[in-house]
Amino acid sequence: MREGNIKLFHKVSVKSKFLMMILGIAVACISVIGFQGLQYGKGSLTKSMHDHLTSLKSARTQQIESYFQDNRDLMKTFASEHTIINAMRQFTAGFSLLDTYQVGIDNNMSQKLNLFYKNQFLPRLNKNSIEEYSYTTLVPKKVVSQYLQYQYIVNNPSDLGKKDLLERADDKSYYSEVHEKYHTSLKEIVKNQGFNDLFLIDAQNQHIIYSVDKETDFATSLQNGPYAQSSLAKVVREVIKHPEKGVVKTSDFKHYKPSLNTPQAFFAIPIYNKNEFVGVLATQISSKNINNITTGYKNWEHDGLGESGEVYLVGRDYKMRSNAREIIQNPQNYLMELNNTTIDENSKKLISSIQSTVLNQEVKSEAVKLATEGENGTIITKNYLGNKVLSSYAPLNIEGLNWSIIAEKGIKEAEKPIREFQNALLISATILATLITFYAIWLAYNFLAPINSMTQGVKNILNKKSTEKINLHRDDEFGELSKNIDTMIETIQEQEKKIIEKSKENDKLLLNILPQTIAERVKNGEKNIAETVNNVAVLFSVLKGFDQLSLRMEASESIELLNELINEFDTQAKKFGVEKITTIGDSYMAASGLIQPRLDYARRVTEFAIKMFEVVENFNSRHNTQLELSVGIDSGEVMAGIVGEYKFVYDIWGEAVNDANRISHEALPGTLRVSKVVYSQLTNQDEYKRCDISSEETYAMMPTKPKSQ
Repeated sequence: MREGNIKLFHKVSVKSKFLMMILGIAVACISVIGFQGLQYGKGSLTKSMHDHLTSLKSARTQQIESYFQDNRDLMKTFASEHTIINAMRQFTAGFSLLDTYQVGIDNNMSQKLNLFYKNQFLPRLNKNSIEEYSYTTLVPKKVVSQYLQYQYIVNNPSDLGKKDLLERADDKSYYSEVHEKYHTSLKEIVKNQGFNDLFLIDAQNQHIIYSVDKETDFATSLQNGPYAQSSLAKVVREVIKHPEKGVVKTSDFKHYKPSLNTPQAFFAIPIYNKNEFVGVLATQISSKNINNITTGYKNWEHDGLGESGEVYLVGRDYKMRSNAREIIQNPQNYLMELNNTTIDENSKKLISSIQSTVLNQEVKSEAVKLATEGENGTIITKNYLGNKVLSSYAPLNIEGLNWSIIAEKGIKEAEKPIREFQNALLISATILATLITFYAIWLAYNFLAPINSMTQGVKNILNKKSTEKINLHRDDEFGELSKNIDTMIETIQEQEKKIIEKSKENDKLLLNILPQTIAERVKNGEKNIAETVNNVAVLFSVLKGFDQLSLRMEASESIELLNELINEFDTQAKKFGVEKITTIGDSYMAASGLIQPRLDYARRVTEFAIKMFEVVENFNSRHNTQLELSVGIDSGEVMAGIVGEYKFVYDIWGEAVNDANRISHEALPGTLRVSKVVYSQLTNQDEYKRCDISSEETYAMMPTKPKSQ
């Protein structure tokens, strides 16, 4: 039987044997590869889903944390600006004058104020509230508060929510003069920075002496007024209790009655006039900006979240700090889905009236609980509507806030690519097996030859044995494939050229940051570059008068002038063979003999210093300015190296650096002062005069003629 089968097999043609082998191998390969591909594909798609949500969560985390940090930095900047400081002082004075002289409010004004609260403000407030408020508890008791609210809210022709359009009340008071003076610029801050409102609050009685939007908290006392228990009042009291200069306090979102009981959060920072604590600057955080970040400006599909995915924030109280996707896209459908959950009726009412889930939607999913405990990961759980989701979670690192971020997607939609992949793989395997059966003969006669030709051609090119193209001179798919391979090779060669060009550009950029010898060491992968260099002359210059000049011009004009002067210093430094180290504002630091040892390093740096005075004098002539330069030079041993890893700089330090810096500040405007060591190396010593006012012996000269007074 076995011998008969062998003889029968021998009678089969070689072509048939080859085809049978191809078909057998193909079927076996399809089965094995199909199974492995299915397992690997499912794993890859699952990992891809997890990675996508994790990446999106990480990106949103960075954006949210940067948003709060950027706003904190803005608050620090604003609190130190003269405009804010002067506004605080003058508004305080204007408010105090009204209070001291007991400005009156007649029955007509009082009646209109009460009617405003009763007919305009209270109905809208109660619509967004669980409890019913009485207007008598909200009208301020203090006369000055009533007076200012009448002038800027009741007697304001603009609608509620647009009261900021009034620049000055028609009461001829000093307060209104101050308001007209500062209101436009303060309103621009709110508009440009995306705040909801800006407040100036006096530190003594905690009166809101100014606000941009003129809501009902305006002119009230946060100490004993109707909003003394609000989140704004609490964060202001925290600042007043610990008024540390430059320290920004943050309040979490809370329902805020002056904003019609919508959730609001606040930044607050103390305002100092020199060393005197004069008041508090507070801003109302825009939840719109936070929602823009979490929703990707409503581009959920573009961000790969499909129809069910979203990113939202949750506080430690398990309530949302940003809006749910569905309340934005389809609020009616969202409210219907809420009916299938255990959420209380009060929360449903607030979500419906305010059209916001912030502070109203409770989220007690497993992901939120883990994130609240400080964990970071991705799990399958149920969301706040009871739907099964793939959820990626992490805590947020925001000072003063204990929030978590959740990125999630419906599990059915998340696993849809896996199901589609399984179906596509099954269909592909079936089609492939059929095609192999029908085209096995064609493959046997035609497939191997062109593939071998292309393979050999590619190997020759990769091994640099040939640069000829692999054109098979065929009009079929193999010919097209060979053309594509040729195109790909050309593209790779072009990319190699671009990489070389880019490398040259990077080298050039690196040389702009570092000296050439140091740049070469960095390119070679050397780290922690530091060395001690002897015989180095260090120059520090102090430009006096530029700060006063910059106060009278726009920032762009100021930096343009400073760049003009610094660029001229750089040009002259290059001519004299002096290495520029850094600039700090209008101060300039350079050295000679640092990178390239020089016997005349002291002469070079002093001649460069004298040229700097000439540059400043020419600058004054061109721009009709009164800038003065004082320069200090010392020499000796310094330590030099690269400081930092991601944003590195080349810096020097040592006793000679410190002494040069000190000498520059001791030098009188318009003079060059050098240390004894530098002086001893100069040939024009008769041009210098010994100075005895320093703790160490120095010598000074005046390179330019004194200006006439």
